[in-house]
Amino acid sequence: MTGPKKGSRGRTPKRNTAQGRGGITRDASRPAREPGGRTQETQTARPQGRSALSSTNPARRKPGERSEGRGGSERPFQPGSGRKAPPKVMRAGGAGGGTKPLPDLKRVQLDAPDPDTVFRDRDGERLTFPDSALKRVAARILTGKNKAWRYRAFPFPLFTDRGGEQSFYFDFYIYDAEDSVIRLILVVPFESREVWDRVGRFKRQYPMYRYELWTPERLAQLERPRAQLGF
Repeated sequence: MTGPKKGSRGRTPKRNTAQGRGGITRDASRPAREPGGRTQETQTARPQGRSALSSTNPARRKPGERSEGRGGSERPFQPGSGRKAPPKVMRAGGAGGGTKPLPDLKRVQLDAPDPDTVFRDRDGERLTFPDSALKRVAARILTGKNKAWRYRAFPFPLFTDRGGEQSFYFDFYIYDAEDSVIRLILVVPFESREVWDRVGRFKRQYPMYRYELWTPERLAQLERPRAQLGF
């Protein structure tokens, strides 16, 4: 026989439901899913508070664009005025921008002896330097300091980079009591690349000798009352 089961009193059996605190019941079975993976339940949007961030990067907003998720509107970004360029300095020569010429370097004025002045070396030989006022000043300094000197006593053979040989003279050769050369002096009006090239080659090939370059500035220093030669 078909019909209601015994003890059912004609009522259909209750469904398996879950009950919450407020008496609200919901179906315990899971809701069916759509083919795309989304449920058929209506999803409630989350409330956005003050700390919610906008999907737009603030650094990429355009000037004057409002920020989503904030109560008020942001002030439009106004770039600064930037630094002002420094005032231009007017150079000598007018508005054309002409540069001011550098002042000429004043050469040291030496009180050289007369061209016919006679000097005696360590051997008593009489020497004059009519063509060079700088050499006359150098001979006066050495004589006044009681130094034993000779003028261009012998040459130094220098080997060039190409394998050749050339003679190199210093002007004054200073001797000690044992007749040994203790200092070589080269008198030049100014230092040049050619002079330093020869002096550098001499230094590499004859490192045992000490030398000095006497320019007009150096001669002016040595003629001071308390100046010392150092040898």
